[in-house]
Amino acid sequence: MKELKLSNINLYTIVMDILYNFWVIVLAFLIGFWGTKTYYGYAYKPTYQSSTTVAVNVRDSNGYITSNITKTIEVAGVFQNIFKSDVMAKIINENVHDFNMANVTAQAVPETNLITISAVSRSPVDSYKTVVAVLENYENVFAENLFQDVYINILKTPAVATFPNNTVSVSQKTILAGLASAAMIGLLLALFSYLRDTVKQENDIEQYVDGSLFGTIYHEKPSRQMIEISKKNKQPLRINIFNPFCSYAFVESINRISTKVEYLKSSRGIKSVLITSVDEHEGKTTVSTNIALNLSKKGYKTVLIDIDLRRPSVYKTFNPAVNTTYNEFGNYLLGKAELEDIIKTDTESGLRIIDGKNSYQFAFELLGGSRFSQMLKKLQEEYDYIIIDSPPMSLTADAENIIDQVDASLLIVRQDKTFIAEINDTIDLLTDSDAYFAGCILNDYRTIQSDLLSDKLPKSKKYDNYGAYYYSNT
Repeated sequence: MKELKLSNINLYTIVMDILYNFWVIVLAFLIGFWGTKTYYGYAYKPTYQSSTTVAVNVRDSNGYITSNITKTIEVAGVFQNIFKSDVMAKIINENVHDFNMANVTAQAVPETNLITISAVSRSPVDSYKTVVAVLENYENVFAENLFQDVYINILKTPAVATFPNNTVSVSQKTILAGLASAAMIGLLLALFSYLRDTVKQENDIEQYVDGSLFGTIYHEKPSRQMIEISKKNKQPLRINIFNPFCSYAFVESINRISTKVEYLKSSRGIKSVLITSVDEHEGKTTVSTNIALNLSKKGYKTVLIDIDLRRPSVYKTFNPAVNTTYNEFGNYLLGKAELEDIIKTDTESGLRIIDGKNSYQFAFELLGGSRFSQMLKKLQEEYDYIIIDSPPMSLTADAENIIDQVDASLLIVRQDKTFIAEINDTIDLLTDSDAYFAGCILNDYRTIQSDLLSDKLPKSKKYDNYGAYYYSNT
């Protein structure tokens, strides 16, 4: 399980996961919105209040009528107790028969001789009639007997309420509930995205993968010109270092990886390199092709072999003119062609290519035969570098069948695609072979910063004079 560290967080993968699952966030918003709306539809009970204001005056010892705050507070307390008593309810029910008595309260207005009498009930009419009944009958309860020196004057006539006194902004609460639900699901998606055990950062390979980082290739977004040319020529989209519309960052990342392959030869005598992946669609064919093209561009005699006899794809990455006179790799393995018959040359780069278009049912047996071993030995003698594009190791055992015959292997790991446990299982297979496992290439790597740079700057100005220098020499 990954530790929660800021250095391990890739905002790009989190944002993409949230966008990919945005429908879940929308669903959470709707559930929160309609759930709250339904709740208030059943739970919200509007009440109505009718009130009146009375002034409390007291006759003093000299016979003068004056206001008395202390007496007002005392009267308000008595009012409150009487309104809660059965006496008031009995008198009102005896005199008035066409309503249900509301809940009555009396409260002194601070620093004044005023008392506010309020009645609250589910019916605005009942509230109004209750206040009127209280004003008409309060003297029968206590006025003459308890406060003979108190005079009460009505200052405000009660009225029927037109709006509830406990108004709730249902629309506002439903929207807030929906947003809160959406935010909670968004945070959960972000957490699950982070905890998903895949390679999202370069340091994930160093921390969690049983292999070193051989190189990183940033995401290469096809330009408008690349797409238009592909459609015009009715050809697959080709992303390689000889395409003038590829970014300088992509070209330089291939150049750095190829330089490391050169170092493998100088330090370990490695000439043949198997490039594989755990799963399909991780970009191994694109990486294999570009490494081979780069080595050939530097003047090395290089051959690229597509040993994926089930789903070959190398032929799609080159100009169709390369395959004008076509004799494929499978024919050689079947004994229907000789080695010199299946080697083609890309005129643009000088790269030698051994590939095929057809799918073969017995690919494992063909690669395990003697003809492949003989071919590899002969190529080792004639070429500086042999780059082998293999099938995914989780889908077939074809790569395992030949791994002992090559000098080294590289594993393509696409960002945020394959689980680290599966990557480590594949690395175990590679390290247990006779070939030297050189490490992992993190492919299609993206960050928020790299995407912002890619979208903000025009293609021709992204890398200033360095891009122009590189392409002028290709």
